[in-house]
Amino acid sequence: MYDEIFKPINIGNLTSENRVIFPPISTNFGGEDGHLSDLFMRHYERRAQGGVGVLIIENSCVSYPEGKHGAYEPRIDSWEFAEDWEKLTKRMKKYDSLLSVELTHEGWKKKDVDFLSKEKIEEIISDYATAAEIACKSGFDMVEVQGAHGLLINQFLSPLTNNRKDLWGDRTRFAIEIRKEIAKRCGWDFPVTIRLAVDDFKEGGITLEEGKRIATVLQDYYDMIQADIGLGPKELRLEPMAFEQGWRAYLAEKIRPLKVPVVAVGMIREPQVAVNILRTKADMIVLGRTLIADPDWLIKVRDGRIKEIRRCIGCSECIKARHDEDTRIRCGANPEVGREIEIKEAEEKKRVAIIGGGPGGLEAARIAAMRGHEVHLFYDEFGGTLNLAALPPGKDKIKWLIEYYSKELKKYANLEMHNKKAIKGDVETLNPDVVIMATGSKPFLPCPPIRNFVYLYDEVLRGEVKFEGKSIVVGGGGLVGCETANLLAEKNKVIIIEMLPEVAQGMETLSRKYLLKELRKKGVRILTNTRLVDVAREKLIVERDGEQRFIEADALIAAFGLRPFVPFRLDDVPMHIIGDAKSVRNIYSAISEGFEIARTL
Repeated sequence: MYDEIFKPINIGNLTSENRVIFPPISTNFGGEDGHLSDLFMRHYERRAQGGVGVLIIENSCVSYPEGKHGAYEPRIDSWEFAEDWEKLTKRMKKYDSLLSVELTHEGWKKKDVDFLSKEKIEEIISDYATAAEIACKSGFDMVEVQGAHGLLINQFLSPLTNNRKDLWGDRTRFAIEIRKEIAKRCGWDFPVTIRLAVDDFKEGGITLEEGKRIATVLQDYYDMIQADIGLGPKELRLEPMAFEQGWRAYLAEKIRPLKVPVVAVGMIREPQVAVNILRTKADMIVLGRTLIADPDWLIKVRDGRIKEIRRCIGCSECIKARHDEDTRIRCGANPEVGREIEIKEAEEKKRVAIIGGGPGGLEAARIAAMRGHEVHLFYDEFGGTLNLAALPPGKDKIKWLIEYYSKELKKYANLEMHNKKAIKGDVETLNPDVVIMATGSKPFLPCPPIRNFVYLYDEVLRGEVKFEGKSIVVGGGGLVGCETANLLAEKNKVIIIEMLPEVAQGMETLSRKYLLKELRKKGVRILTNTRLVDVAREKLIVERDGEQRFIEADALIAAFGLRPFVPFRLDDVPMHIIGDAKSVRNIYSAISEGFEIARTL
């Protein structure tokens, strides 16, 4: 059923054992000085253990400091760093993955390339070749050059940033000369691939028709082409959750056929989606965040364990860490990212009671059971608030996490699930050695409840109350309030009131941008710096800039925030409070804390 994924394919004079590539995703796991860390190496080694055909180490700096792209970008611009790369390749040689590294120069995003002298261009070309030579002699099987995402090669390829009148005005020349110079140093039999901007997604830039022409030229020089996005919006290559699986694959389809493999990238999560793309649109596929969330994706597909895959839900925690905070990447689904540690059996087995079946409780149960403890999991709704979080428009991928835990927890005979709301007496009867409280949070209502007028946001999301053609005020402009408004706005006139200067604060930047765009598209009115003063049926009093005003409405939906909920405590029993029960945050925090507590019991 999934044979297309596992067919060998040639890249230059090498053979990949399958059609899957792990792409150069920046991790920030290295040092600020450009050297590699043990965590950096463990991260890539873990992905190689999953049997990926080609593994490309993240974007690495070829010209320091001017070409640096990110605070923790690895350096491959000097032989000073060759020892690091040799250590990495030696660790990776025990696996079957072809090993590559992406050679990157950020370029000058606030300038066109027109200002560069011929001497400077030749110097940069030499820098690429030096980096490739370091990679080759350090044991890499191949290298990739970054020719997309608005970086330097993309800047030479695009008519928006290259208006030169000399020979470098031939926009493919820079990429061609880089390839030729690498061949002089490493030989033509050392494969070089390119991540290529085949569409800038920007008016006046590279069009898909032009992208096909560029790819047709470069196929004579490069051994594989990833069809990707150029200078356009970042959210098109770091897609928020709502984007459709595999939506970018058409870029590969439109530049085929070529005499070298053409690779599809972007939001490929499930094996059937991968197969469909390989049948009609591309020769290979990139699985980036997919293999961050589950490094064993390929093994599980090969063994027919599809339901055991921990699918990337697109929560964008990895993007928030790397691009918003410039810190180490993390994963909302896989708490081992950034740790890469082996879960070991506990020396002393304990009886563990876990209260709550949300993400934190489920992860704690998984790890505690894996370590051999006797685990009792109490829940009144399996998945907890994940069920609610999956209901707003574009959030259905969150259900994948519930499905994963539902399958995963059934594997453990030492885990007993109690599908009931836990009361103190039930837990005391067990005589547990330790209790993990993962009971989440409860909505905060700052105004008096008014029947048939004031409703909680969860009643709307669950469909317990429905509105059509009404004027609705959503109180609270956090993530929950904005997502509730997004749902209501499909059939109603909606206003959001928020005390703070901005709504949806704390969200990853690109996901927030997407959500606000959806609200604007649906005509949602947003009133920031606005405080709710009083509530009466069909009329609200709010205060903004020191002035009070009335807002007429058919309903007020309360999304003013959440408060931690701890239903009881046990005396003389060690108790760990995790997730929203400790402090209201997000999926990543809950799962990470559940993992960390359970692995140390």
